[in-house]
Amino acid sequence: MKNAYKAACAAVVVWGVGIALGGWTQAAAPKKASTALKFVDEATARGVADLAVNSTGPTFGDYDNDGDLDVFVPVEDLGPGLHDRLFENDGKGRFKDVATERGVRNPGSMSRGAVFCDLDNDGDLDLLTANMPPGQGRERHVPTTLYRNQRTESGVANFDNVTRSAGLMRRGNDNDQKIGGIGDTAGGVGCADYDNDGDLDLFWKNADPDIDNALFRNEGNWQFVDVTASAGVSLQGKLKDSNAQGSPNWLDFDEDGRMDLLVTNERDSKVLFRNLGDGRFEDITRARRPPNALPFLNPGNAQGACIADFDHDGDMDVFLPMADQAGRMIANRLRERGALVFEDITARSGAGVIRGARGCVAADFDNDGNVDLYLNNGGPSNVLINDVISDFPPFVQFYIAWEPAENTLLRNRGDGSFEDVTRGSGAESLGIGSGVGAADLNDDGFPDLFVTERTYYAMGKQVSAQPGRNRLLINSANRNGWLKVQLEGTRSPRTPFGARVTLVAGDLVQHQVLQSAHGYNSTNDPRLVFGVGSRNSVDRVEVRWPSGVVQTIEKPTLRQTLRIVEAAP
Repeated sequence: MKNAYKAACAAVVVWGVGIALGGWTQAAAPKKASTALKFVDEATARGVADLAVNSTGPTFGDYDNDGDLDVFVPVEDLGPGLHDRLFENDGKGRFKDVATERGVRNPGSMSRGAVFCDLDNDGDLDLLTANMPPGQGRERHVPTTLYRNQRTESGVANFDNVTRSAGLMRRGNDNDQKIGGIGDTAGGVGCADYDNDGDLDLFWKNADPDIDNALFRNEGNWQFVDVTASAGVSLQGKLKDSNAQGSPNWLDFDEDGRMDLLVTNERDSKVLFRNLGDGRFEDITRARRPPNALPFLNPGNAQGACIADFDHDGDMDVFLPMADQAGRMIANRLRERGALVFEDITARSGAGVIRGARGCVAADFDNDGNVDLYLNNGGPSNVLINDVISDFPPFVQFYIAWEPAENTLLRNRGDGSFEDVTRGSGAESLGIGSGVGAADLNDDGFPDLFVTERTYYAMGKQVSAQPGRNRLLINSANRNGWLKVQLEGTRSPRTPFGARVTLVAGDLVQHQVLQSAHGYNSTNDPRLVFGVGSRNSVDRVEVRWPSGVVQTIEKPTLRQTLRIVEAAP
């Protein structure tokens, strides 16, 4: 990691002066777009429709460093042709599955989430896939798998399985040692540099209620160590039912320069761990005085979270997609109260849709300067899986969504409240939804949607009445201005998750944070897309890197991808 940092520093491009800009004030409500949101499903034409693969959520990244976004889609391998997909972009927005050629087919697995991140800071994206143990006819035990990208070393972007050699196994777990990786039911994965040492650490969520999650510290040189207990992020004993599917949400909620961790659960409260800066975390969910996170005590069925500055006040708010109740909009009141506290504003936000949400994604789809929401729904979870899959183990019982539902597109009015604009948008997508991610896959400056759906199988045979598939909803766009920001760390991790970007365009002030995962095991475009409505220019862009370095770029040109390399301090 140290050598990678020195090499990166030698090639740094300083785009702006490293100064801090204090005293942000809340922007006036940005101007609304004049064009309705419209999407067209081009999944078939672009090669990603993939009928009945039963995937979780998409993971975006330029794994081959050719300048365009590729897509990894975790899949449940239950028969011929069903395996993880790596859709390679041909540069024109059309895709081909190259998972087998690149070594990430993951045969025999039941994948439940993945994330691209540069774990060795060598300039290419590595891949972590979260898997479930065998069952229902699967013969191989495929653990959660860590793949090292060999592009920098060999010139070819193939992947090697380094799970065992990297030590990605839980401390004291004999079964993990036996099979060479984490053997229990994965619920999601995410990356962040929680100890601020310049490389990315890993958090693994578990979907079994009686088995703990795991935090792995990156020691460098492709070595990881389980620090779950010493870091204080164990959930066993804290919750009655810690069934934790969906994204682990890393974010510096209190803006003290350290990455905090929000863990969502099904049928029990969510838990916010505040980073103390000494390698340990404290659970502030139930604290009576600030810092606290009391609204997260809601026991609803949440599978991940979507985090953004929905109300333009400068701090990061949280939307929880709920499968069994209204989705929860929880506002961060750090700016207003001077301390970390949260407020549940679901009722007045208009975001409390009750349609069995599993996945969610936050993005400014019409580029008017306001962060919108899209929910991937699947009807209520009211069917016992044992009733439809007869050979399912009797000691494992849980409820699933069996009936399809339409998805929901919520447009931000500019004041943090939302209106439902789904009907006629082309984004309705009837199905049993799972994950969803936003990325500008046709490079027109507007976020598109990659939507995944469920298909249920028993012993390799489809039992769902309606098979699901992937949908690629291309944004029809409008004339609003935009700027994409692509970040590359040097002192910070090369993939600088946690970097905070502020854009100022006249009366419009926007804040975004680069995040590794959201919603139901999905990721977004690693290039942050900022919409500016009808404004013709941007005054400045400020980046606050995970290392603490602050850079400012004055008057960047609109309608471009602005690449920013972290400057020396």
